[in-house]
Amino acid sequence: MPKTLTAPPSKTGKASSLDPLIEKLNSFSTNNYWDLGKFLVEKVIPAALKEGIFGEQMLKRMADVPGFKFPFSILKQCQMFYTYYPDVEKRPLPEIFYFELATKLDESRKRAEYEKMAIANRWTISDLQRHIREDELARREDEKTKFGFDLKEKTIWSVDAPDPRFGKAGYKGRLPGQLIANALFYYSEPGWLIVDPMAGSGTIGNVIETIPHFSNRHCRMYDLDPSDQRIQRANILQTGIPEQSASVDYVFLDPPSEFYPKSDDAEFSVNAAKAETMMKLKTIIREGNRILKPKGRLSIIVEMTVGNFGFIDFPFEVTSVMKELNMKPIGKVYLPKRGDAAKVHAHTSTEGPRPMASDCRELLTFEKQPTA
Repeated sequence: MPKTLTAPPSKTGKASSLDPLIEKLNSFSTNNYWDLGKFLVEKVIPAALKEGIFGEQMLKRMADVPGFKFPFSILKQCQMFYTYYPDVEKRPLPEIFYFELATKLDESRKRAEYEKMAIANRWTISDLQRHIREDELARREDEKTKFGFDLKEKTIWSVDAPDPRFGKAGYKGRLPGQLIANALFYYSEPGWLIVDPMAGSGTIGNVIETIPHFSNRHCRMYDLDPSDQRIQRANILQTGIPEQSASVDYVFLDPPSEFYPKSDDAEFSVNAAKAETMMKLKTIIREGNRILKPKGRLSIIVEMTVGNFGFIDFPFEVTSVMKELNMKPIGKVYLPKRGDAAKVHAHTSTEGPRPMASDCRELLTFEKQPTA
């Protein structure tokens, strides 16, 4: 006998009245999106509201029920499909066209424009998808022209190659300036003083100097080995950041790869490998926190490490340190490494699987909370 699907119990411990609806929903065909959306909008969501479950919370709860076959993303798309096109059977285009419009375009005006063009030009579904995709690329190019860089709108910031305007070609550990530009766009404000104590080839300075959108930001750069006259010499690990306490609005930290244990360091235990790296990370984090004003922000690029010594979740460890310093998390962005930047270290052992390499870093941003 098949197992009955049940929603998580309510706060009172009573069984949910949604159980039979969830069971019914799970019987729908996986390609009958409109009917599924109609059942969600007309039956499930009203019943959920009576139990005090609002918005997307209900969809997420259903998707988490063991044995339920529809993921949250599909439920959300079906809800949008029926909400935007309850009269789909009376419309002139095939149903798949309206599913595409509902899930790709938020504005009703744009959906209406594409529908008219599809009818007038006798588009296939591939034509519609191609025009939506091309128009989105054109819109992003317009944004790039407007701001002077490729503005990212989702939490995965991937770039193919560094913009030659920012930083020095061939410089070891050079961070693409497009990533820094996006960080400044989302996490800094006009008039702010920005400090990069590990400036490398001065990429952050190039971004602020080159892009008019950031012309009202001010930047100071430091490095152990300055690459040009704009960067002052300072060793953040030994002497700290030469700025007064509570005087800076935004700190950007990109620790070098040498901070992290190598994946083939078999002589280290997990605790020993973590301790050495965290000692360095805590030092630069505390210095960054010291020079920040209340409500100032700090961004740090950090990555997890997997090796012969085990797995170390450095983003989690850094977040824990930040919370101890009364720094509130306000942003997390994923930075996929480019090309062969994520290489697996030589596997010296003849036993066991090759340790995985990290191919994605995280840009974590925190805001300094005022003391009570």
